[in-house]
Amino acid sequence: MERPRGFTLVELIVVLGIIVVILALLLPALVGSNEAARRIQCINNLKQIQLALQSYQATFDVLPPGVVDGERPFSETAAKYRMSWAASLLPFAEQQGIYVTLNFSAGATDPVNSTARLATISMFRCPDAEPRDTWASLTWRNVMGAPAVASAPEIGRSSYAAVHHEVEKAIDVDDHGVFYLNSRTRAADVFDGLSQTLFIGEVSAPTSGGWLAGGRSSLRNTGAAINAVEAAMLGDAAKSEEWLASAKTPLSVETLAAGGRIALPPGYVGGFSSNHRGDGAVFAFGDGSVRFLRASIDPVVYRALGHRSDGEEIDDDAY
Repeated sequence: MERPRGFTLVELIVVLGIIVVILALLLPALVGSNEAARRIQCINNLKQIQLALQSYQATFDVLPPGVVDGERPFSETAAKYRMSWAASLLPFAEQQGIYVTLNFSAGATDPVNSTARLATISMFRCPDAEPRDTWASLTWRNVMGAPAVASAPEIGRSSYAAVHHEVEKAIDVDDHGVFYLNSRTRAADVFDGLSQTLFIGEVSAPTSGGWLAGGRSSLRNTGAAINAVEAAMLGDAAKSEEWLASAKTPLSVETLAAGGRIALPPGYVGGFSSNHRGDGAVFAFGDGSVRFLRASIDPVVYRALGHRSDGEEIDDDAY
């Protein structure tokens, strides 16, 4: 008897099983390659920022101020001018078109500067940052105090912040980082050496202020471990039901604060974090090198890297 042509059910199941096995073997590699590509892009972003910082310093002999404002210590609620370090870098990062729209006689949150503030700059955006939908409610209007509307434009956010201090504290004129309130830091002021001092790091959950506004939108410290939150510094917010029921991550802080479910202390700044695999974040050092630091880094070493002149010699193997 002649065998009918075509696959039998058993043969079809075997073929499908083989395909599933092959896909199971290939999928981790594909996911890993995509993550590697995103991390490389993030590293390139930080290298661009570092190059712009070097160009700025070569022109003015100082690094740009972390945030410019007349209030000290800096307060998110009391500050009026709050122009960030990122605004100063625009001409040195091929962003002259955005730079010329800025009115430096007005503050960063003044509506006259809304054109620049609403601009999304790819150099300031990590590909592994939170999806846009997560921050859809952080619009220009609700940051300015008006009710948010679905059609309101989204503020240009930044996945990167400069280091203002080595422990959690309000931003002030005497901080130990390289970028702080009204700072004018020179390379010679970084006594620990540029290769052992952090300049810029990642922030996984950008705040509502955007890249143009100084404060915790564009400045952070090495007081909390990478990808962690120092709950003791959240004050009463850490005792709230909303916080206790949350995942207690940097994203939790930003989501709850943006929704008005917790109130952050006026001087709270926060630390660095990322969404990259490997539990760590990418940082740019003063010498232009860019490295991935793991969350498991010794807290003493991590804080020392955030201090420009503590005199501590750090072994490269420590990070």
